Amino acid sequence: MSIPVVSTGLINGPHWVYRLFYSIDYPVDTFVVFNNNGRDQITEELDLLTRVPHPFVKRVKVCHMPGNVGCAGYWNLTVKCFPMSPYWVLVNHDIMFTPGFLEAMYAAALDADTGIVHGDNGAWDVFLLKDFVVKQYGLFDENTAPAYCEDLDYGMRFSNRELKRCMGVGVPYYHGSKSGSYEDGSQSWRTEPEIAQKIHIAHELNKHYLHAKWSPAWQMHVDGDVYTTPFNNPALPLDFTTYDLEFIRQKHLGF
Repeated sequence: MSIPVVSTGLINGPHWVYRLFYSIDYPVDTFVVFNNNGRDQITEELDLLTRVPHPFVKRVKVCHMPGNVGCAGYWNLTVKCFPMSPYWVLVNHDIMFTPGFLEAMYAAALDADTGIVHGDNGAWDVFLLKDFVVKQYGLFDENTAPAYCEDLDYGMRFSNRELKRCMGVGVPYYHGSKSGSYEDGSQSWRTEPEIAQKIHIAHELNKHYLHAKWSPAWQMHVDGDVYTTPFNNPALPLDFTTYDLEFIRQKHLGF
């Protein structure tokens, strides 16, 4: 009757993680934080999480990455670090649950055929991912580092192989300071404006990467016109990914 893993990652703004942590109101076995800061700026603040009590969280794990592995990177690490879990809840660090949200997510996951439970409207800022989805569709594409489009790439795979998803649990939550809105999301670059331009450039480069991988139709949401296999190569499986080091270097944030 508990959620096995709730995972988040961040590069700055540890106060958002504390807000997320204390909004948990349903039993969680492990709350794991991947610190992608890479500059030793928020290490002590995050380590304190392991020492504060929480009535609903059994244990807290804080993992300090030597550099920023990106959003898809920490999503994949969550699966790899907890391979025996039947599912994982992946959540942006600037999310805050409202009472009953996690219980509603747990209840939606009881349907054995449902592979992904989204918080609201099919969004990926908080979602529950089941193990059989990873078996069928693979892990996330880390070429999308540092962030943006990793979720959309995953969604393209469903265009070619149907998956039952719960698109929302019917309970609101906060993203940034607002509920039901993305206007105050993306707190990573809002907290650290000096990296905003680099992140926006990376976002655009990731869009072009998806153009090559799934055809430009992915951005127009025309499912029937996207490639049926990555890069329109019939020899490649649906879950095919590589790690293009030169592409990653183009988007590196400096840490």
